Amino acid sequence: MSSPRVIRAVLACLAAVLLGSCAGTRGAPQAAHAASYPAVRFAVFSDPHLFDQSLGTDDNDRKLLRESGEILSVAIQRVESLAVSFLLIPGDLTKDGELPDHLLMARQLAGLARAGVKVYVVPGNHDVLNPRAFAFRASGKERVLTVTPASFAEIYRECGYGEALMRDPGSLSYVAEPAPGLWLLAVDSADYAGNMRKGASVSGAGLTRKRIDWIESVLEEAMQRDKAVIMMMHHGVREHFAGQAKYFSDYLVNGWQQVSAMLAASNVRAVFTGHFHAQDITGMKMKDGKFLYDIETGSLVTFPVPVRCVEITAEQKMVVTSSFIKTVPSFAARGVDFWEYARNSLAEGIAQTVSGMMSGIGISAKEASTIASQVADASLAHFRGDEHFTGTEALSTKGVGLWAGIVAGSRRDLVEGLWHDQAPADNDVTLDLAPAAGSD
Repeated sequence: MSSPRVIRAVLACLAAVLLGSCAGTRGAPQAAHAASYPAVRFAVFSDPHLFDQSLGTDDNDRKLLRESGEILSVAIQRVESLAVSFLLIPGDLTKDGELPDHLLMARQLAGLARAGVKVYVVPGNHDVLNPRAFAFRASGKERVLTVTPASFAEIYRECGYGEALMRDPGSLSYVAEPAPGLWLLAVDSADYAGNMRKGASVSGAGLTRKRIDWIESVLEEAMQRDKAVIMMMHHGVREHFAGQAKYFSDYLVNGWQQVSAMLAASNVRAVFTGHFHAQDITGMKMKDGKFLYDIETGSLVTFPVPVRCVEITAEQKMVVTSSFIKTVPSFAARGVDFWEYARNSLAEGIAQTVSGMMSGIGISAKEASTIASQVADASLAHFRGDEHFTGTEALSTKGVGLWAGIVAGSRRDLVEGLWHDQAPADNDVTLDLAPAAGSD
């Protein structure tokens, strides 16, 4: 958070003295009336990280990359069965922005369009100008073509960009109207320009001043035209557990507190996000009664492999239900429990990562394993959603030495945060979208 770009943005916000807004000198858009949401039913899945198996396999990645194509096919079938009118995919469509993966994804999604389900996508941090776009051959890694912003929009012309009512000239953000009276504000929060500057994949957000100004202009027009707005963006706009901004700031949009306040003030009540690969819904409420929900959807290549169905009723209720892909044909044919395999893959990957870090600072393998297994348990609970701790101590240091205890204790707040589920429920919940009394 100390880069010159962020410092300039913060100073600009302070200079403007805006009420909860980091979006220019005119302040957050205000409305005398909040448009009602039309009745609509849609689906959400996120972070499919599709990887064409013709490119080989990256054995150093704990995601379910080998199974990504098969999982995507099952997810698409699931969406078709939900009788929805459209699908949202909040980024990380591909493993690392490989052109063959984007082309394969577009072909797969075209089947939904033929079935009468519109699809809307935005890029994630993996998808555009990614210097980590590789094939994996027996002889080693081999560079493959990635995509530019222009080619991304062209590849996904049938997934939002071709029907955009408005496009941000400086990013891959756009506005569509998936149902009469409902605007989808699809925001490109990725910093792929940073990929080129650094020669590495940047996971943090890149919501620039110009991009925020464009968002504000869209929200002002939505108010003038009496359009209700939902938003989709890869990075989160609210903390999903205590300590996320401290330990995982790259998973939140830069200036997330000001951005979320601006969106709530502008009558955006739901933002669909991804990136962290967890099933979690969190919210915020302003003093004037205006509110916002950040509805984060887990990844298709990470346990619990979720697909959401969202129905907005005429009574201004948002009914969110979640289902999980618990089997895929190749696993069923072998009699293997796919969901348990996905769970174990995630648990082992997290435990190995934590153990490796602790071993690297002089902690014994046995002590590292003791701590790592507890971190993995907390992480899996958060990824699954609706976490509920039933033990007596979220991170016990019993049986480990002084140094291991000190290191673990320094991260106790993180583990406790992962175990503590902030309201509302994460997987199946009904949210009230009606404006609070006096908030218009």
